Amino acid sequence: MNAFAPPNGFTAAPAPASAPSGDEAIRTRLFDQFNAFWMNATREGVPYDMIGTMSVTAAVYGLLAKHGVGTTAEFLEGMANDVRTGMFAVPPRPN
Repeated sequence: MNAFAPPNGFTAAPAPASAPSGDEAIRTRLFDQFNAFWMNATREGVPYDMIGTMSVTAAVYGLLAKHGVGTTAEFLEGMANDVRTGMFAVPPRPN
C-alpha cells in the first residue's frame, strides 16, 4: 500500500465547492487537516513514530510522482542535512 492506494473501506470525498484555490490557502487547509489527523491518531493510541514514518513515506511517494527520482533524492538529501544540523531538533516524545 502507498499514498495512492486507499485502505479497504475508504471512500474519498470531493473537496467542498468553497475550498480555497490559492497555493497558500491550500497549504493552510492541508496543514490544518494533517494536524487534525495527527491528533486523532495519537488519541486512538497510534504510536507517534509510526504516524511520522507513514507521513514521510506518503510524502516520498507524492514527491516521486510529481518530481521524479533525481529531484526527490536531492530534496531528501537536503532534508537529511537539515536534520543532522538540528533544524528539526525537538525533544523526544514518548508514545
